[in-house]
Amino acid sequence: MRGSISKFFGLRLSRGTATVFSHRLWQGGAGLVTLACIAHFLTPVEQGFYYTFASLTAVHVLLDMGLSVVLIQVAAHEFCGLAWGARGEVVGEGAERFLCLMRKAFFWYAMAALVFLLAYPGGLLFLNVPNLNLGYDWRLPWLALVLAAAASLLFLPFLAVIEGTGAITEVYTVRLFQAVASSCAIWLTLSGGGGLYAVVMMPAASALVAGGWLFSRHRGFLRQIFILVCRDFRWQREVWPMQWRIGVSWISGYLLMQIHTPLLFRVKGAVVAGQMGLTLTVANMLGLLAMAGVTSVTPDLAKAAAARNWAEMDTCFRKVFIVSSLAYLLGAIAFLAIRAALSWTAYGERFLSIPLCVALLSAIFAAHLMGLLSVYLRAHRREPFMLVSIISAVITVSGALLTVSRWGAAGIVSVMLAVNFLFGVPVTYWLWIRLRRQWHYERGER
Repeated sequence: MRGSISKFFGLRLSRGTATVFSHRLWQGGAGLVTLACIAHFLTPVEQGFYYTFASLTAVHVLLDMGLSVVLIQVAAHEFCGLAWGARGEVVGEGAERFLCLMRKAFFWYAMAALVFLLAYPGGLLFLNVPNLNLGYDWRLPWLALVLAAAASLLFLPFLAVIEGTGAITEVYTVRLFQAVASSCAIWLTLSGGGGLYAVVMMPAASALVAGGWLFSRHRGFLRQIFILVCRDFRWQREVWPMQWRIGVSWISGYLLMQIHTPLLFRVKGAVVAGQMGLTLTVANMLGLLAMAGVTSVTPDLAKAAAARNWAEMDTCFRKVFIVSSLAYLLGAIAFLAIRAALSWTAYGERFLSIPLCVALLSAIFAAHLMGLLSVYLRAHRREPFMLVSIISAVITVSGALLTVSRWGAAGIVSVMLAVNFLFGVPVTYWLWIRLRRQWHYERGER
């Protein structure tokens, strides 16, 4: 653990960190190509449907209930003293508890995938907007998207648990292949005239790559999970107390980030929804790229917290916080320069106006800062942000509903900016200061 942290901030990167950065760099570069393809090959109305589809599909976070985050933390604790065998199986004394964690997590996601299929009839009702002429039937792409997204849910627990064991290089190699396959499939579909079927490609390609990886590299792990009889792992005590709190935070996060595009779709039409969706995608992509370093050391932070190694934990987090924040700001400046240049072309109309881009990027930066602080506190296997998330979501959604009819995207972005900077950041920072002192003192800091 100490070695991987020191390498990340030393003269050379660990293999895990390099793989995470490769994944994030591909996401960033390929994301730009995808944005260009969407603007070039889709009409403004199709662009609105595309991002509304994506936002509605993101409702799977309601079924995840924060479990993918919790699994990384819990697996990091439970895997202590265990190892991976030659056939991808878990070996070591006490492996039964770890395997039981994985088995119960898989069945959670299997049930979530079945429930998610209800998104299809719900989407039919929501997307059926009068006097909106797409030019072809959008219902078949929507069905394909729901089926592909449900299938991809089945592989989330395996990626999360194996990442939590410290296998950063392996997991992010898989995610890199998923990203490459998804991007190529999207580009081919768009250039071939596939229209809205392009949005199906990401979950479909991700599920195929993850399935191939599991059956080729971890067949022994799969066999262990499904022949196991769980006796020594209580979900309600070990996982659920943190899961439901993070789950509420995630649901609030969905309302804070993903509800705006569908809301604009219903109230202002597909074109405005497409502008919001495209700009928000860029802002979120910058956040993902900036979180690369944090992602690579998350298991190490959890292990440092479990070992009560507060000095190393703080040193690691302080440096990655600075690097991540600067990375986002530099990316935002670069995007604004590109957006200004596009104002002289027809593609400029596919984004929000420059003032709204600045405001939206600022709002997402505030959310990025809150996310960084939450990673640190969640490494202690606690979730202190539930109430903050609920309050932020209620205020933001209420404000959006009140302003969208009159001011459209400008009203929504203004509400996001005000809530994040005037409430979210100050309260989150106050909690981080107070709880860090309290928890470290409780656990033996002197």
